[in-house]
Amino acid sequence: MEWRVGVLRSGAENVVWTDHGAGSDWQSARDDAVEALYERAVREGLGEYRIQVGEQEGYTWPGMTEASELDLSIIRDILPRQYWSA
Repeated sequence: MEWRVGVLRSGAENVVWTDHGAGSDWQSARDDAVEALYERAVREGLGEYRIQVGEQEGYTWPGMTEASELDLSIIRDILPRQYWSA
C-alpha cells in the first residue's frame, strides 16, 4: 500500500508532497507515513501537513507547547492504527 506526506509551506497555494513510500499492508504503510510526517514536522516546524495512506487522507497543524517547543503529540494519532475496507 502506498503512502505519502506533504507540507503546505507559508505563502504557498499547493501542498508539496515531500516523502513517499509503500508498505506491505495498511498498518506498516501507516506507521512509515506517520514516522515520515513526524520527521518532516521536526525539520520544518509549524505549518500545515498532509498524510495519505492508500485512499485515506489526514491533515495536521502542529502547535507550540507552553515552553515554546513544537508540539507533535497529535501526529502519532493522525490516522487509525487499523483499517478495514468494505
